Amino acid sequence: MTMALVCVLSPLLTRAQFTEKISENVTLSVNTNIETYFLAEKLAVEHIGNYVYSYNNVVFSHQPIVYYGLQEFMPWKDKPVILRIADILKQLRDQFHDNAPQLEYLLYRNQFPASGLRWPVPADLPVFDEEHHHEAKRLVLELADSLSSFYHQAKVGEFLQRNAFFYKGALAEAKKHINVKAIPYMEKWYGQKFAGYELYLMLGMPITPGEDNYRAFGPMLTSPKGKVSAMVFSSSVQLPLLPALKDYKAYGFDNKEVTQFLTVHEIGHSFVNPIVKSFPAEIIKDSALFTPALAKTLENSYIGSWETCVIEHLVRLGEIRVTKMVGDKTEVNRLRKLHIDEFHFVLLPLLEKKIAAYESNRSKYPDFKSFLPELFQTLHQLKPTDIDALLKKKMPSAN
Repeated sequence: MTMALVCVLSPLLTRAQFTEKISENVTLSVNTNIETYFLAEKLAVEHIGNYVYSYNNVVFSHQPIVYYGLQEFMPWKDKPVILRIADILKQLRDQFHDNAPQLEYLLYRNQFPASGLRWPVPADLPVFDEEHHHEAKRLVLELADSLSSFYHQAKVGEFLQRNAFFYKGALAEAKKHINVKAIPYMEKWYGQKFAGYELYLMLGMPITPGEDNYRAFGPMLTSPKGKVSAMVFSSSVQLPLLPALKDYKAYGFDNKEVTQFLTVHEIGHSFVNPIVKSFPAEIIKDSALFTPALAKTLENSYIGSWETCVIEHLVRLGEIRVTKMVGDKTEVNRLRKLHIDEFHFVLLPLLEKKIAAYESNRSKYPDFKSFLPELFQTLHQLKPTDIDALLKKKMPSAN
């Protein structure tokens, strides 16, 4: 069913918000706080050198909002508000080496120019964990205050509204490929539902040049109505530089393969991560299975621990089995080839064989969490030599 794109614009020139409801409990948005953050982060990087994928010596001409946003706001580079943001980000970078924690916090706030919180912030938010991240809470609160000041002082809202066609174009591109039909199947397969699903485009997130470069992550948000599964993702299509933003007819999100993959993958993390983390003893018991050979094989997938290895295997297991439930055999075969043959998630065949007992006996196992001990038991039976043997079978040249 085709649904008209909705762009919510307030009469105020300083406010520009873009949200579309693409199903009963799924929204697709551009978040003003996130876009303001990345405009400010790019200016801060001029002082601190780098932050995640943003570097002060890289020209992001393949990302129009990043490129022209920097041009628009470069006069603000040495203003006190940006210097303060740069100092805060340097301290947060040294603690988290990532910007996902502050972006997660910004999703709890009302969108600029409004102030305050849309939902109470949970005490277990990573940036509020003062035991493990000294002063991070203070820093992120100061960051939000400084971003609000930057939004108002630099008239960021006017920039967003002036280029509303670009943000609406990006939403339209992404919407074509959001696999929203998969979500009810995911809920059924995992035996769990969330209060809602919020998908956010990050047009301002710098991504280093190169085909197939993009970034996404899936924070779990806590709302008064319950848990909300969120997905935040960057552009995934490199665009040629044009003379001005108004000249663009493509917006960086017209990528069916990546967008459909991310819909199921990142939302899958919302189901899998909290469950796996509730079994710490089971993870520790098998940590020796994360052999040097397996670590080397999976390093390009940014997997550096056995816990992450298990989570990523289970998320991909869910992708394959949910797609099978949908009835898309072609996509099932593509996912198996991608995850097993190309990215070498070598435990997937074993896990797929075991998961059949879950799928055929849902009266005994009403949800994925109730079956997870069975999967752990399967892993407990393996030895490090078994892992390396699986790698050698898939990759004969593996050491």
